[in-house]
Amino acid sequence: MSHLRAFCSFDCLKAFTANNKPKLERKIKTEKRQELTRRKEKLKTRSDYIKEAQQAFNEYVRFRDANLPCISCNRWNGGDMYGGNWDCGHYRSIGSAPHLRFNLWNAHKQCVKCNRYLSGNIADYRVSLVWKIGQPKVDALESMQDGSRITVEYAQRIKAIFRRKKRIKERIRKKRE
Repeated sequence: MSHLRAFCSFDCLKAFTANNKPKLERKIKTEKRQELTRRKEKLKTRSDYIKEAQQAFNEYVRFRDANLPCISCNRWNGGDMYGGNWDCGHYRSIGSAPHLRFNLWNAHKQCVKCNRYLSGNIADYRVSLVWKIGQPKVDALESMQDGSRITVEYAQRIKAIFRRKKRIKERIRKKRE
């Protein structure tokens, strides 16, 4: 019972409470936030984990290719049109080749116009992809047929890896500037 305190008067109790109230409130808020996070984590489905991993992967690819033009149309101004940003475009779409969803050879920065409105602009994408990574790797991408299913643990690992890779590259880029 060492955590209980005896106070000499009501004024001493008020003074103690006034001094420690912000600390107590922060502790309570932190505990509530942690509990809420734990409860949310329990409610997540496999698809939620895959979405988070995909978001981290896409952010990394856009950051990696930040100094490059659109892979399909080779324009720099594509990000200013049709939504004002860049996408992470997949050569083989996630729907047709879900096993290549997190493959770095398969994903490159693409303007919103090419990715969303021209369905990936695949013909021009392939030409640039051969130039960028080489014909043998493009052939390997086109022939990969794996039906493996993405697990929750794998999605969590992918998310952690690409968040860490992006942070490292950001630090390196800041040091150069």
